[in-house]
Amino acid sequence: MNTHLKQTRSVATQQVARFTGEGAYHGSTRPRPAPAPAPAPAPEAAAPPDVDEMRPLALDKYDSREDRSIDTFAAYFPSRFETLATLPIPTQEAIVDDAVTLCWCPLGEALRAAGPVTRSVLEAMRSHLSGRKKYVYIDSKIQHFSPGDVPVDSQHWHVDGTIVVRDERARRLGHALLHDMKTRLEGPAAPPTYLSYQSSEHCATLFAAAPVSLTLPELIPNFDDLDRQVRALAVASSAQPAAAIVRFDGLSLHRAVAASGAGWRLWIRCVETDRRVELTSSIIDCYGMVYRPATDRLRG
Repeated sequence: MNTHLKQTRSVATQQVARFTGEGAYHGSTRPRPAPAPAPAPAPEAAAPPDVDEMRPLALDKYDSREDRSIDTFAAYFPSRFETLATLPIPTQEAIVDDAVTLCWCPLGEALRAAGPVTRSVLEAMRSHLSGRKKYVYIDSKIQHFSPGDVPVDSQHWHVDGTIVVRDERARRLGHALLHDMKTRLEGPAAPPTYLSYQSSEHCATLFAAAPVSLTLPELIPNFDDLDRQVRALAVASSAQPAAAIVRFDGLSLHRAVAASGAGWRLWIRCVETDRRVELTSSIIDCYGMVYRPATDRLRG
């Protein structure tokens, strides 16, 4: 599957979809039907063996449990977030001309395929890699926002790189998907770590600026309840600065926000992980989609 794509960009061809809150990464805000039995995966789509970083240890005790109840625990999010470097802000023309989208692209391949602005950011990121994980992957998007557009189909507080279960064990508990939050927060393996960059502040990711403590189920099907609790706490937050490289990890709460103005934005994320990622479906064609309230006209 393609991990990078070069294409001509313009405001007229920017892909726009209706914002629903479904959240490809973060769980849905819509009512969820009972999951249908899943077909056995094709051999080439079979999940790789678990690594410690992604092993759902909290799920083990539920294998012999008769009911579907899930225990709660005291969840503590240290919300680590720091700015490492600030680069020159690229012009709008330079962002458009950069042209390349990256999707779970290995770092070496990303450096070869990237446009000039993205390559300069990746070279700066490389000096900040910890080297403690086995793989380094790059995601990047070039998106044009109108005021109110959202970069992903969710504005929920969440963490990246969750331990996700999509098998019969999850279905036994009544869900198609479960995030093992207890193991991510309290397990023995270090979470994935991230470097992130965005070229402007007009659609800046918001990070929790202080630790957050709350009560959560050990296994959650989505981030709805976590988001409600974090919003109710009115947690102190910090927007990612323009053209800054920031570091966070799989314990760092953050969320997308709606664009405050019009313009192009280059977003880049570098993940260090022990999980080997091999794409089994092509998502790169719509990777630069923006999401807009239903009252506005859709393009793309």
